[in-house]
Amino acid sequence: MKKSKKTKPAKKKSLLSGAAKTLKKLGKGSGIGRLSTTQKVVGGALLLGGLGYLAQRRAAGATTGADVDANTGESLPGVEGAAL
Repeated sequence: MKKSKKTKPAKKKSLLSGAAKTLKKLGKGSGIGRLSTTQKVVGGALLLGGLGYLAQRRAAGATTGADVDANTGESLPGVEGAAL
């Protein structure tokens, strides 16, 4: 006679439960688990600082309102409402 496998009851899958599982895998396999606490804290601070910098750059660029060619610096004409 074969033994039947016991199956776990299906858990509700949400975004957070999936993220928690992914973070657990990340800490075990990729080497993050081998870093010291100080290295993790410094790395997290650098990551947050970089994200803050990028957010400020994006906000500053959005307030200018004019599209400018990155190579020439010339203003680009708007295409809102243009028909093909």
